[in-house]
Order: sequence, then structure tokens, then C-alpha cells
Amino acid sequence: MTSLSPSTATGFEPLQQAFATYLRAANRYPGLRLDCSERAGRLLLLAEHKPPEVGAPSDLLRDLELAFRELVPRVGLPEADWAAVAALPVRIYLKLKGVSQPYAMHTFTWHPEDAVQVIFPATAAPPEVNTEVATTASDRPDGLADAGAFEPEVRAAEANTRTDSPGLGFSDAALALPDAAVQPPAGPGWGERSQTWARQGLRSLRYYWSYGLAGLILVGSGAFAYALSRPCIVGSCDRLAQATEYYDLAQATLASSPNGEDLATAQVDLQTAIDMLAPIPTWSSHYDVAQGDLGRYQGSIVSLNAIAQAQALAGEAANLSQSPPHPVERWVKVHLLWQQAIDQLSTIPADSPAFDYSQQKLREYRANYSAIGRRIVAEEEAEANFSTAIQTGDLARQRMETANSLAGWQLAAKEWQAAIKGLSLIPQGTMIYGEAQAQLSDYRQQLNRASNRSTLEEAGARNYHQAVQAARNAAAAEAKGQWTLAVGQWQQAVASAQQIPSDTILAAEGGVLLETYRPAMANAQNRLRTAVALQTLTTNLTQLCEFSATPCTVREDASQIRVVLSSQYAEPLRQAITPPAADGTFAFTNQLNPSSQQLIEQIITTSHQVDRQVAVYDAQGGFVARYRPDLGGFIKN
Repeated sequence: MTSLSPSTATGFEPLQQAFATYLRAANRYPGLRLDCSERAGRLLLLAEHKPPEVGAPSDLLRDLELAFRELVPRVGLPEADWAAVAALPVRIYLKLKGVSQPYAMHTFTWHPEDAVQVIFPATAAPPEVNTEVATTASDRPDGLADAGAFEPEVRAAEANTRTDSPGLGFSDAALALPDAAVQPPAGPGWGERSQTWARQGLRSLRYYWSYGLAGLILVGSGAFAYALSRPCIVGSCDRLAQATEYYDLAQATLASSPNGEDLATAQVDLQTAIDMLAPIPTWSSHYDVAQGDLGRYQGSIVSLNAIAQAQALAGEAANLSQSPPHPVERWVKVHLLWQQAIDQLSTIPADSPAFDYSQQKLREYRANYSAIGRRIVAEEEAEANFSTAIQTGDLARQRMETANSLAGWQLAAKEWQAAIKGLSLIPQGTMIYGEAQAQLSDYRQQLNRASNRSTLEEAGARNYHQAVQAARNAAAAEAKGQWTLAVGQWQQAVASAQQIPSDTILAAEGGVLLETYRPAMANAQNRLRTAVALQTLTTNLTQLCEFSATPCTVREDASQIRVVLSSQYAEPLRQAITPPAADGTFAFTNQLNPSSQQLIEQIITTSHQVDRQVAVYDAQGGFVARYRPDLGGFIKN
């Protein structure tokens, strides 16, 4: 690779001195020194200064370009075979002292007519060009020769523009530049200048025609003349050196972190080198060397083309990624573009000057490729979770519409919870996130409704089962004659049935239970009162008859309470019965002893407490009397 160093070529001293004067007067970049040189038809300006690097190199490069355009018309350029071309490529480098490679570069194109426009502004009339008498630069006050003075150089340049001319000069390089770089600009005075140059071109063309005709006459063969007219047939081959210069320029451009503009510039240089060597025919003695260089140059430009293609694909992928979120299909397309860009960069060989740059971009593109892959996975998972959540929500809604049990409402609530969880898994930034949030709000309301109803149904079912269980316990207690326990269980059963919420599924069944349990509770309460009363009567009779020959007993029959007294009490009661009254009842005389009187009062009290008849018998089973609480007295039958 060619390193950049101060030029030793002569002829550029006036321009370098003009730049030095300009830099001292501007005093913007102290210590900056500029050297000029020419390589392969391109003017190189090397601006060198002490560290550190300029903070905004683009500003400095722009100022140097403007200075060049102002200074060249005044100091001129050295006379060379490329000095009178229609377009001159210029490249400016910024380099630190002691460092072999530049850290910034700028390329532009200078046209000779620019000098005319500087000297003769567009507002002035175009100068007349005398094509007959040439005036030398020394005779002109501005140091410039007119068009006639440049005619030999123009003729020589025109001769070199032929692709079949041996020793091709800078004009081939100019042809290799983009079209925009060599097109003459439109403007005031350009028509006259273009006509003058056209006349010069015609004279040059007539010159070549005569030269070619002489050659044909000398060789006597059109084919042989064509063979000799190919590049690099006779003598040395300047194209090899010129192509190498362009290749070295491209290498230098790619050496230090190139940007997109640098890559384009390197492509132009490489293509120029390729275009120089491609016309060299197989019968040239330089053909093998040219083919070796050509293969190397073509390999380099293939790598640059691959990088350019990769960057184009990356740019398309980046544009498609703007303003997310996007559908999965779009992310898949972006993912494929990044993969194609990676594939392009993967083709860059390790010996390519752009290899380091391609590896840097390869790391970036792979990171982007992985990020888009995660995007695709996130979008797919979001869509799957959303679809599952919607299906679960629809099922939960159907459960609510058909629920006829606690289990049905509980299942509906669980399904709403599952649907909400699925929607909550959808991350922000995905395509379906907004719709998921709207569904999430509705689902939470439905969950509250299902949960509240489930809570009510659970309370209703709990009270229902408690009522049923208490009724079973009450029935078991009644079977054992445990009326106190039975009454308590019936009371619990009735209370639980009453606590079943009215708008629940079991509310109707709770009403049926109450219709059964309330009479059962009342009956149990009556039975409890009877049992208590009989227990009291039995206790009292046991105490009265404690010393009797036969015991006194109390027995409950289906229709009455049967009291059997010992003869000690039964006979006095029979004798003490008074005649019946009009309603058929009778009383006992006052001749009863206190114990018998107490016994009768106890029987009357028990009969009223249990609201049942009490029949009195003697120990032999003989009927004594019957007390009827509805009549309020004893009867004989």
C-alpha cells in the first residue's frame, strides 16, 4: 500500500506557497502544512499537522476546498499532460505528523472553466478567445495563457483520451469517474468556450486521422494496425503503474474506518484501475502481469460491492423497522434482509482491505438479526397468548350464561383468571398489545362478576349443606329421645336455611327446607316441653310413692299420658270424686290429704303444659279418672 508523504515533485511550489499564505492569514489552523502531488491523473493535497486530530475535520476540508478553488486560478498548476483536461479530480487528506495513515479525506472535482468563472464573473461578458494568435502566460497580467496557448496540451490530452492509445494518461482516469464529475457545467460564456474547444478537438481529430492513415499505409494491413493500436503493445505499459496508483489510493481510503462516502470513493478508484487494465490484449507482453493485477483488483471490488449490497439491505431493513410495532410478517421480512446482509458480509475474505470494516458491520448486523429474531418470537408468543386468552374468555362467558351450580360459577371464575393471565403475558411494544389491554379491562370486570357470584353461591351452598346436616342431627336426636339436642339442631337447620342468599341457585331449595324444618322444629319443641313436664311429674310421683307398696309410674301413650298410682293414692282419689257437673267434669273433695292434693295439682299442671289428657289408673289397672285440659277438669270416662 502506498503511504502518503510530502511530495517531492516540482511545479506545485506556487500553489503550496499560496496555501501557506492563506493559512497564515486565516490563522484558523495553526501549524497546518499542506503539500501537493499528482498520482495517476489525480491531484492530492496532504494537509499535515501536530496532534490532536481536528474536532470537526469536515469544516477544515471544506475550507481547504474553497481555498483551492480560489487559489488555483491565480497561481495556476504545473504544466503536465493532464493539466488541460475538462475535469480534474482532487483529493484532500488530513494526517497527523508521525502517523502514516490519514484520519480524514475529502474528494471533489475541479473544472478548468471554474478558473474562468473566478477571473471573469458570470455578470461580465465572456472574453473573446483568439484562436489564431496565442498569448503566453508571461504576457498576461494574470499569469494565464488563453485558449490558443493551451492548444498543444489539449491536443495531447485528446490524443490520450483514446482507449487504444499506448501510454494512456490521466484522461482515462477522468473517463472512469462518475459521469457527473466530467460533464461540463452550464453557465454564462460556456457556449463560446465549448465551441472553441470543439474546433480544437476537430483539429486534433484530423491530426490523428492523418497519423492513422500513415500507419495503415506503412503496415499495409488493417488487422495489424488494429493490433498495434491496442494498449501496452509496444514499449512499456504505463497503465500498470497508473492502475496500481488507483489501487493504492483505494487501499489507503479503506485503511482507516471508512464511511459510506469512503467506500464509494474506493469503488470508483478500483473500477478505474480495472478499466485501465481490461483493454490490454492477450498479445501484449504485459498481459500476464495485467491479468494478475486485474484479478486482485476485481476481487477487491467484488468485496466492496458485497459491502455496498449489504449496506443497502441493512438500510432497507432499518427503514422497515421504523415506527414499531409491526405484524409478524413484516418482522420476518426484516429478519430475512438482515440475514441477506450478513451473508453478503460473510463473503469478504480475510485478505481484503475492507475485512476489518466488514467484521465490524457483521457484528452490528448479527446483533440486529438477533434482536429482530427476538421481536418475531415476542410477536408470535403475543399472538398465541392473545388467541388462547380470547378462546378461554369465550368459554368463560358461556360458563356464566349456563352456570346452574356453585361448581359452574367457580369454573367460570377460574377460566376468566386464566384468560386474564394470558393477556397479561403480552408485552408492551407488540402489535397486539393495545387490543389485549382493551380485552383485559373487560375480562377483569367479568372476573369480578363471576367471583362475586361464586362467593354468593358458595355461601348459599354452605348454608344449605349446614341446614341439611343439622336436620339430620335433629332427626337422630329425636330417635334417641334427646329432645333438647333435637330442638337445638332444628333451630340450627332453620337458621342456616334462612341464610341462603335469595338470588342464588339454592335459594328455592332453601325455601323448601324451611317449609319442612319449621314444623319439625315446632314439634321438637313441643316434645321437649312434654318430656320436661313428664320428667317433672315422674320425679314428683317417685317422691310421693317412695314408701308405697306399689310404685307410681308415668307412661306416655299415643293419645294421652297414663299415670298409675299405688293403692295408697288411687283409692282415696276414687272416693273423693264429687258428682259430675253439667259439662261432665267433677272435682275432688277437700278431704284429701296434702299429698294427694299435691298429686292432683301436679297432674293438672302437667296436662296443661303438654296440652294432653292425663288418665289416672290404680295399680290393678282400674280406671280412676281422666283430666282433660280442654275442659279444665276431670271426667269419669
